[in-house]
Parts: sequence; C-alpha cells; structure tokens
Amino acid sequence: MTLQKNKITEEDITKIEKLFSEEFKKSDSSYSILIRSEKVNSNISVDLIQDENSGFLVSLYTNNTHLQLQSCSSIVVSEMLEEVIFISETEEMISGLIVSKQGDCALYSNVDKKVLRTDFSELNSEKLLSAIALSITESIN
Repeated sequence: MTLQKNKITEEDITKIEKLFSEEFKKSDSSYSILIRSEKVNSNISVDLIQDENSGFLVSLYTNNTHLQLQSCSSIVVSEMLEEVIFISETEEMISGLIVSKQGDCALYSNVDKKVLRTDFSELNSEKLLSAIALSITESIN
C-alpha cells in the first residue's frame, strides 16, 4: 500500500498501471487511463489533470456517471483491496474517490475526519460506509 502526499509520482502511476493491468496515456499536464472490467462489463475512464495551485483534478467517467475530485493531494494504492483511493483533504474534512479493479467506483465527499476515528458501532449505516471506505487513509497518516 502506498500513500503519497501533495504529488503523484511516476512510481505511483506505475503502481496504478500494474494494479489495473492498463497503461496511462500521458500528455504534458495529464494522465488518462481506461480501466476495463469484463467481469461486470464496465469501463471506467480516469483523467488526472495537474493543477499547479492545488494538486490534481481527478475526473472519472463511466457509462452513466461523471465524478470529479478537485485538489487531489494524495493517493492510496492497495493491492490487497484491489483499489486506488484519490484523496482531497483539509484539516477537518476528507474526500475520497475510490476506483476498484472490479469495476466499481465511489465518491465520499466532505467527510468529517472525526467520523474516521469514531467507534464504528456508533455510526448510522450511511456514515458507516464512508468511515470504513476512508479509514484506510487514517491508518497511514
């Protein structure tokens, strides 16, 4: 598992390519990858666009959705979970855009970081989903 703060390096790009068995198309200020999952017959297109002022803009497209995470400052690549989490955070809040090798994607936005440190048995089901999904970022910070 890898966490990078305030940058996405070539090493991170390579880890993402390895995880998804696909290669990024690179331009001067962006990376694009098409992630295919024959298991669920889905395609996920991810664009990483560098913004010199605020990290990366992550833009994700599927057949029926468009998700965007601005000010992405770090990523987690988990081979065990077979997913990448793109993270945008402030001192009090965190947002995570999760892309799974299985063809799933999820966005948890503006989650209070206190929720990640709460006893999960005290959370309602909706907050529990975001807490579990993003708790991996707390263990690394």
